[in-house]
Amino acid sequence: EVLGRPELADDARYRTFAERGEHRDELVALLDEAGFSSFEKRALVTLQTLSVADAAALCREGEIPTSKIYAAMEKLGRLGLVEIQRTRPRLYAAVAPDLLVDRLIELARERADAFVRRADTLREVFASLPSRLRGRQMFVDLALGVESHVKRHLARLASARTRIRSYLEEGDLVALDRAATERFDVLRRVGRQVDLHAIDHRVVFGFANRNAPRLLDFLRRHAASMQHLAGVRFSGELGHPFHVIDEETVILSLDHPFVPDGRFASLLVHDRALAESLAQGFDALWERAMQNLAEMRLHPYAARERRGPSDI
Repeated sequence: EVLGRPELADDARYRTFAERGEHRDELVALLDEAGFSSFEKRALVTLQTLSVADAAALCREGEIPTSKIYAAMEKLGRLGLVEIQRTRPRLYAAVAPDLLVDRLIELARERADAFVRRADTLREVFASLPSRLRGRQMFVDLALGVESHVKRHLARLASARTRIRSYLEEGDLVALDRAATERFDVLRRVGRQVDLHAIDHRVVFGFANRNAPRLLDFLRRHAASMQHLAGVRFSGELGHPFHVIDEETVILSLDHPFVPDGRFASLLVHDRALAESLAQGFDALWERAMQNLAEMRLHPYAARERRGPSDI
């Protein structure tokens, strides 16, 4: 019906354009993460719709200010997303959709690679900020339940950059065992981080005779995941489990005998003074702790436990 009726051809062409234009906002939204300004995104989508256009058509159909269109198209041209014919007036041509998407993916990878190259500098900048903020402000986060304790707090161990100090007791063995069974092996995750950074991770296991078999079983089953540890020692001085991560992050684990598995919560604390105090306490315990479980029979706390409380 359109043949021989140019006015109907024009009407059909613009009706088709209107139908395709309904998707323009959706396409612009998909480009939000590509790093373009709103005018650049609208210009790119409008040109893909028109195929070939001059600046006036792009401004009219894309609702783009004339003061913005030339800079936007020059940037898109430099990035290889449009073709520019430098005539008077300038004409712009859309590239094939497959080529356009491939080029957008390539640009995204280039930005990601550039960000990775600058990541170490970014870490240094962020790490330097706390030293300027000397206010005594403490941040505390509470995690309830073993799963939350492991996935919200213990997972932070893998973010360490220089050191980890861990004092573990029976509740920690249960929590780590359960997480590993559910394919969330915290020790293995920390081990991968140690492969990337020179992290000094030391562990003291606090235990009594009654839970020594569980500890031995834990050490056997997790030997492969603990190869990254800089040192392991054992102590009969039971206290309260904790981790110190780098210079200012502390994880305090909370256990209670009335709770199944013992572990019921943990606190994540960002406080440099607390971290320093616990690290000093750990170092003192480290010096007293046993390097081999065979020393347990000679340890005064072990002898005291064998005699029983009535003999003390």
